[in-house]
Amino acid sequence: MAEARIVRSSEGDVYERHWLFKHGSLTGGRFDFMIGKIDYLTGPPLHFHDEQDDTFYVIEGILAVQVRDDMYDLGPGDFATVPPGVPHTFDNIRKDQPPVQVCNLMTPGGIDQQFRDLTRISAAAGDPTEVARLRKKHGVTVVGPTLGIKLGLT
Repeated sequence: MAEARIVRSSEGDVYERHWLFKHGSLTGGRFDFMIGKIDYLTGPPLHFHDEQDDTFYVIEGILAVQVRDDMYDLGPGDFATVPPGVPHTFDNIRKDQPPVQVCNLMTPGGIDQQFRDLTRISAAAGDPTEVARLRKKHGVTVVGPTLGIKLGLT
């Protein structure tokens, strides 16, 4: 029988400086629940998940989201969900706005393990082949550039 779980405001694991995981595979969850603050041009490259639905709810700011070739601006209260196998990315592409605050729900859970593994190899300065291998190990495949690169903002 599943147990209820309480995660206090002071609890959670932080990855990539801006994703606070409140519930992930280490806590026995069937999903990953995280809150993120997306600074200007810090979003991921265009990618898809093999098994996970990737769901976003914008709390503050305007989040640019690409799903396949379509672009959307999501504002506070807007919601988007992307099923497995569908290429997508997101970013704060407005230089004049503060970080965009987003709630992100991944179903099923386990993406926190990818962040943990990437942190261990210092992905920012790591070997791109090793980063791609770790992403693939966790069911993530990169298929295109970040929005900053795609839109010529970098």
